[in-house]
Amino acid sequence: MATTTSEKTRQMVNAALCTALLCVISPWSVVIGPVSLTLGVFGVFFAGAMLRPGYACLAVTAYIALGAMGLPVISNFRSGPAAVFGPTGGYLLAYPVMALLLSLAKKRSRSLWLHAAAIGAALAVMYTLGTAWFMAVTGTGLAASLAYCVMPFMLPDAAKGAAALALAAALQRRIR
Repeated sequence: MATTTSEKTRQMVNAALCTALLCVISPWSVVIGPVSLTLGVFGVFFAGAMLRPGYACLAVTAYIALGAMGLPVISNFRSGPAAVFGPTGGYLLAYPVMALLLSLAKKRSRSLWLHAAAIGAALAVMYTLGTAWFMAVTGTGLAASLAYCVMPFMLPDAAKGAAALALAAALQRRIR
């Protein structure tokens, strides 16, 4: 099925709105050691749930680019290359892949189980890339890195994924 100009425009506007949402909610964080608890993961999953795959990836990449260029949109109102490529940069750089995985699952099927599996896979990608990056930048060992960067976040991040799916479903029903 061919995509109409009106549908492309709608997707671009929705992608811009998802980028804006990420910029507004991601800086507000609760510091838990070297990694902060942020709503950025919710925003990434929301973009993945609302947008087609290419647009989901684009929206999240635009958010990261805005942070890299100096807008204080990264956790704790940080910005610039040091925020994107610092100790927690691997988590940020996994965001586009996370949005893409959920969006592909949503495009493929309406199965809630597949969507939940996509959230689990996306979190595994983020934790793997982010923790490896954290270890490389800080010199921290695996056990300590997992204790700092993964264990405190697993349940909250899964809840953010579920909340993003629920909100996206409610909004999509209202839009139709």
